[in-house]
Amino acid sequence: MSFKFHLSSGLFSLPAGAASVDWAAVNNSPSKQDIQVTIFQAGNGPKTIIQPGPQTMTIDPGSVVHNANHVGALGPFLPGMYYEVAIDTNDRRVLPTVSVWSDNEGTAIPGTLISSRDFLHLVDP
Repeated sequence: MSFKFHLSSGLFSLPAGAASVDWAAVNNSPSKQDIQVTIFQAGNGPKTIIQPGPQTMTIDPGSVVHNANHVGALGPFLPGMYYEVAIDTNDRRVLPTVSVWSDNEGTAIPGTLISSRDFLHLVDP
């Protein structure tokens, strides 16, 4: 599948007390939109894709999708590493966000929100 826009959260790390990392996207377009979400882990050297790997899905107009994953031994996120959330889409009215939760119930840790305005559109040089 080919996409026009490649959006990146940039690198972020996990604060003390992090239990989950949640990404979400809202489709503000009047039509269904396909997206692909890939999460990368980075330390020193090349970044690597973490589980569950690239996820491709379709979002209905006016709808939201999200996915929260555990931090620590139960999940793909490990303290002390950097992460990047990349979202590919064909419509800039698909708005992504990332937040880090202190639990598995959606309690965001203040200061961890990466809003849609923070995502950068990466273009080929």
